[in-house]
Amino acid sequence: MTDIADSAKGSAHPPEKLALLGSLVESLPARLAAISSEDAGRRPAPDRWSIKEELGHLIDSAANNHRRIVLAQIEESPALPNYDGDRWVKLHDYQNRDWQNLIELWSVLNNQLLAAASSASDKDWARTCTIGESDALTLRFVFDDYVDHMLGHLKHIGGDTDKLSAPATVYPEKPAPAERRINELMARRWSPRAFEDRAVEREKLLQLLEAARWAPSCFNEQPWRYLIFDGSDAEALKRARACLSEGNEWALEAPVLMLSVARENFSKNEKPNRTAQHDVGLASENLVLEAVDAGLAAHQMAGFDVERSRAEFAIPEGFTPIAMIAIGYPYRGDLDRLPEKMRDRELASRARKPIDEIAFAGGWDKPYEG
Repeated sequence: MTDIADSAKGSAHPPEKLALLGSLVESLPARLAAISSEDAGRRPAPDRWSIKEELGHLIDSAANNHRRIVLAQIEESPALPNYDGDRWVKLHDYQNRDWQNLIELWSVLNNQLLAAASSASDKDWARTCTIGESDALTLRFVFDDYVDHMLGHLKHIGGDTDKLSAPATVYPEKPAPAERRINELMARRWSPRAFEDRAVEREKLLQLLEAARWAPSCFNEQPWRYLIFDGSDAEALKRARACLSEGNEWALEAPVLMLSVARENFSKNEKPNRTAQHDVGLASENLVLEAVDAGLAAHQMAGFDVERSRAEFAIPEGFTPIAMIAIGYPYRGDLDRLPEKMRDRELASRARKPIDEIAFAGGWDKPYEG
């Protein structure tokens, strides 16, 4: 901690950094997920933390500061312990932990800390505690110092903290303006057309396919199949791109294409499976939501030559190509560098039909209303 001599001067009103932490909780996980596991595990020097370990230190900080923020509100001037950051990092073995799990743990702990901080009244922010051998510290100072400490480490992890702490409404984030609360991944999922010039790791593609694998289906038939064009076979990717319709030329820049396919008959008796394409849609929704969680973007397209794709990739009878899916890391560069038409489409507002147009109460065309 720094500047603790001035800590007792904190005013009795919520800290400005409360909103900043809220923005970080919304925007940072996707930005961290864009860092490859390999890069996250690379130490810049033998005696320096990797990105995994540095984020692990922020996880430990969140755990300790959550306790401080809670106890400072419910006890009178509690005396709280300090902690040894290096030993905590070593104890938790962050270097050998799964990168995506660490991102999720950071997110969960900071959501919990933010909930506790948001519950504080104006008077609570002037309450005090001591940490280790410190002088009395106001709750407001403890919280501000926590966020400042975090931002210092994020400079090492992600570079530009202004971008890291930008609200989730900043491109490429474009959350749904939902009228009621919905799952965060669903709100964040949309279909961008601009991608970074960067390959997608095979492990992340397997992660997306694992999510698709666990979709529900009629009689657990699992009628979905996916053809993957990840650039490892440049000729196959070229032929997949050649199947795209003229209006989807933007997808030529996507580093990965997938083609979803439905098996039209049940495997147990070869009778028609009326829900096959529906079930493939469920699997693909799992896939695109997992893409959001992995820091990727996925855009499904009906605009491709179905018969050409059959011929190009020897898709057998009884299987129907459903959709091309463009996958990659979402573009984070200067939007003015994009073609005007694409830029306008990327920044266009999102909209959906109201519930009373899509849901009926007990009979057709009787709106189901709130």
